[in-house]
Amino acid sequence: MDKYRLYLFLLLLVFGNGVHSQELSFTPDVVFGNRSMTYKHLLIYHLDSKLSLDNLTLFDTEYEGDTNTIYFIRNNVSYKLSEKTRVNTSVGIKNPGAFGSLSLSFFSRTPHFSANYTAGGTYQDGVSFEQSLVISYYPNLGRNHQAYINILATGNLSSKGYIRGLQQFKLGIRKEKLITGLALNLDQFNNSRKKLKNTGIFFKYNF
Repeated sequence: MDKYRLYLFLLLLVFGNGVHSQELSFTPDVVFGNRSMTYKHLLIYHLDSKLSLDNLTLFDTEYEGDTNTIYFIRNNVSYKLSEKTRVNTSVGIKNPGAFGSLSLSFFSRTPHFSANYTAGGTYQDGVSFEQSLVISYYPNLGRNHQAYINILATGNLSSKGYIRGLQQFKLGIRKEKLITGLALNLDQFNNSRKKLKNTGIFFKYNF
């Protein structure tokens, strides 16, 4: 895990001093849970009004060892087809190895709500159908504070069944660019024969 920690340190060193370009956004997210610590970030660069590049990285490592380490690194190219639709092509690495995918995203966004549904094919030791749903809600609480409700759910289906699932729930308070609160992460592997659960507190910052 030393190389993973070094990778995360370098990312934070490069981007943690602030992002000054309107075309570039960086959002790190850390969960300190009862079972493990989870680091996740989304880095997005808009080349123009239609084309963008992004990197989604996640590392989940237990305090007691590396037996259940979860990793996910995805590099994605996205093209905006319409105001609510994007086509995506991605390559990356996740348990247990390299993958590639082609997908279509449907999204809706208002000042206090956003939803994104993505579905497509993924190749990793065989072809699977992968879909994900992300919902965020920011109701006003007054005095420059907002509540934060976030739900993330993904699933991979193949001829072998339900090969991978992930659900993340966050409930917290947002003040300007900082969000903090409670988190619940659920992971399933191999038709849910293996399940992991992590509950704790999270910190998220929008550069």
